[in-house]
Amino acid sequence: MKSILPGALDAVKVSVIFSFMAWLKNRIHGRFLNRMPVKEADVVQLAPGQMNFRTIEIWGRDAFVLKIASDAYASFTARPHPGWIGFLLPVSWTGVFRMNGYRHQPNQASYLDGTHDYTVACQESFRLLVGVRRNVMNAVITEISGTVDMDFLSGSRVFGDCAECAMELEEMIASLQADTQKNAETFEGMNLSEDQERAVVAQMANWLLEKMEKPTPAWLGQIEDYHITTTVRDAIRTRPISEHVQLDDLYKIAGVGKNRLHQSFVNVYGAPPVRYLNMRRVWRARQFLLDPTNTDCKIGDVASQFGYPPSGRFAKNYQDVFDELPSNTVKRAKSMARRE
Repeated sequence: MKSILPGALDAVKVSVIFSFMAWLKNRIHGRFLNRMPVKEADVVQLAPGQMNFRTIEIWGRDAFVLKIASDAYASFTARPHPGWIGFLLPVSWTGVFRMNGYRHQPNQASYLDGTHDYTVACQESFRLLVGVRRNVMNAVITEISGTVDMDFLSGSRVFGDCAECAMELEEMIASLQADTQKNAETFEGMNLSEDQERAVVAQMANWLLEKMEKPTPAWLGQIEDYHITTTVRDAIRTRPISEHVQLDDLYKIAGVGKNRLHQSFVNVYGAPPVRYLNMRRVWRARQFLLDPTNTDCKIGDVASQFGYPPSGRFAKNYQDVFDELPSNTVKRAKSMARRE
């Protein structure tokens, strides 16, 4: 597959281009997610390969624009702040692009009302994400159009025929990149001036008003599958990572049978529950090993901490997923820590 951000990322020196290592380090220090209006976020790599997560970030006080790319098949879950709404436009991907179990089609976009979790599962994906404060969007829509039924902003929806909107957003990002190179660099992205921010919000408001002419029902993806997997995921997160969760426990937690649980996980994550649990465990171990504060740890102790038996299976499983031994990951983390 060709580069999904051809040329544009290299040209923007003030923009951050996260390798997986740099992105993960930012997660550990709370830098990237602290900028995002989310209460919680969770990532699980669900298939072998390199994540290669990278972004272009453009931040304002009441709006932000992100251009996001990632390679290995993974799930990205966010619990947003209800004071924000969002627009997600998947531009390209390999296989299936899932949003809460809904299979996105080309030229579709999701309006996210910020009142519940969102789980995206995708591979070799390039997507655009715009966030706007809800009260700011309400004010701008009212200013543009007068009296409008704001109930339209309640309930997430999927819109079709969004190729033009995606093109306009990419043009807007390119323009913002060019303009913000003249302004002060901030954090590891770019700042929006007040005028730029007003233009971003106005463009998204006009797009929403256009879509209001052909309203679509409120949507949450595959609602039952979403509730089943969210219930299980939230329960798992409260347990020690070393604990082996049995499938019978998951059936009880979800209140469904084996086949229903299996199908729900496949619909939402593209992976059955056993694979999801196994990949989540090895992914968490990788996060631990990449943390520069953990570089003196012993691999055997880490394996035990994450629930692996003392048989060397951890190193084999780890290498199968990430194409390197855990010891090599620690060496890279040490090298990066020394360069800082």
